[in-house]
Amino acid sequence: MMLQTILSSIVDTKVLATLETVLGLILADFILGVLVSLRNGNFSASKLPQFVQTSLIPYIGGLLVLGLFSNANAELGALFFTIAATITVKFLADITTKATQLFSGFQIQIQSPINVTSVVQSQAASSGTNDTNDIASIPTEQEPVNTAPVATTDMTFTGSVAAPQG
Repeated sequence: MMLQTILSSIVDTKVLATLETVLGLILADFILGVLVSLRNGNFSASKLPQFVQTSLIPYIGGLLVLGLFSNANAELGALFFTIAATITVKFLADITTKATQLFSGFQIQIQSPINVTSVVQSQAASSGTNDTNDIASIPTEQEPVNTAPVATTDMTFTGSVAAPQG
């Protein structure tokens, strides 16, 4: 809290909020990158210092320097926000890619507990008609439909939700 008070006296609150947002995205990207490399089995703790030095420090250091001097003139302020927006887009794209890599291979199936065609066919059969496409032939009073959830054992995620299989 004390650091934020000191920084807010030096830089504008908009600059500080932008720095916090971009640094949060950089941290999220870093964590997802570590998780993806752990999942793939190619994580190496000995490569972390080199990664921080070559991939994190340039972004963080450059933004901090520009943020500190953004109050000096309008051009530096505009440059800071332009670079921050560019870095934000870059890290959002990286986060999306890493999240996709991290969760690929998992499939979630959601099955509806109601099979609409069997309800329509059973109601048409009980009314004595053979036309299951005729909505008017379906009685208005319906028997209660079993709405208990259907359990599935396949819990792999492929990036999309599979349609119910009937």
